[in-house]
Amino acid sequence: MPKKLELQVLLKDIISKYIVNYLSSSSNISPNIENLVGEDDNRGILISPLNEFIRTVSFEKHSQSLIYSLDGSSRSFISSKGIVSLASVVVSSTISPILGVYPPISGFPELDLKKPFLALASSAHQSPLIPFFYSSEYVTTLSLDGSFFTSVNSPEEIETEIRTILETEALKKIPNDGSIILDGPLIPPLIFLRSKPRDDILSLRLQAIKGRNVIGIVKRLDKSRLLISSLYKLSSKFMEKFRVDPSRYFSDESFILDLLKANLSPPYSPISLGPILRNIGNTPVYVNYLIYPLHPYVFKFAILRVESLNNDSGVVDQISSLKFTKDGIPFILAIADRTAKEITNAILKIIMTSLESMGVQASFYSKLEQVRI
Repeated sequence: MPKKLELQVLLKDIISKYIVNYLSSSSNISPNIENLVGEDDNRGILISPLNEFIRTVSFEKHSQSLIYSLDGSSRSFISSKGIVSLASVVVSSTISPILGVYPPISGFPELDLKKPFLALASSAHQSPLIPFFYSSEYVTTLSLDGSFFTSVNSPEEIETEIRTILETEALKKIPNDGSIILDGPLIPPLIFLRSKPRDDILSLRLQAIKGRNVIGIVKRLDKSRLLISSLYKLSSKFMEKFRVDPSRYFSDESFILDLLKANLSPPYSPISLGPILRNIGNTPVYVNYLIYPLHPYVFKFAILRVESLNNDSGVVDQISSLKFTKDGIPFILAIADRTAKEITNAILKIIMTSLESMGVQASFYSKLEQVRI
């Protein structure tokens, strides 16, 4: 990738040479449509005795450890001509707030990924031979299975593919001298993807994390059921010991909050729940829940699902040793998350303004369309 390349100059070139031309071309090639695959079920196995299920976190020995954080962001412009999806990725660390970004932004160190951060999906059937696209490392029109992206694909499907590829490639660039935090599951479910791209991306992700101390952090647990489903067969014993019945709840978050209310009292200190063993394909993933009090005397907690390939309680201890934001997110993860979103928002604004000035009309789009409401 050329160094010191201004993003706005690059985007102007891409929009004029690639996006407008591609979305306006057509042929008689039929799209390849394949059913999406769903997420693996949420079942896991509690591998600790019930009397060790709740553990007080100890983090003194991890206070000086080196930790990297990685997060990606994606957005889409949906128009009458098709979809333009884009993604960015940011790496931060406990030493340097921004270790690298992609695509290149003035003032930030760059990640030399050489992977497309823009994907185009036309509303018309596309020819398999569009020579000018083979000269760009920034733009793709093809999924990993070799089929063209089309407007039949959902924006989430396209975004998920290009964003996850960028995150996995960025993961390979991080040195092996510290732990690595990923925003989201260690092995993402990729529920929007067709089976072939999904399998390819998961294979790349497993290669990238193998033999390394990579930690996945899931922040939103209002829809997660992994913990309560893992405790379902132990409901009566759990109720007897902790005065809360996991089978009565619809989400891990609501269950955990009632569990804390029934068993903890101020002053609150960080605790860990688990571990749960979950097999994703042939890969064992160990899951713990970090309960981080945002105030020692106020019932308000950050609840994070912490995933690792190693059954090591020190993983949760290490995460709890980090500085947290007021929202209950490790600070280095929040920096990567915010920066990645700012990059995609800026790129999207440039693309939208440019395309609309060229007469490409934006389409109304709502997330509710994906659930057929």
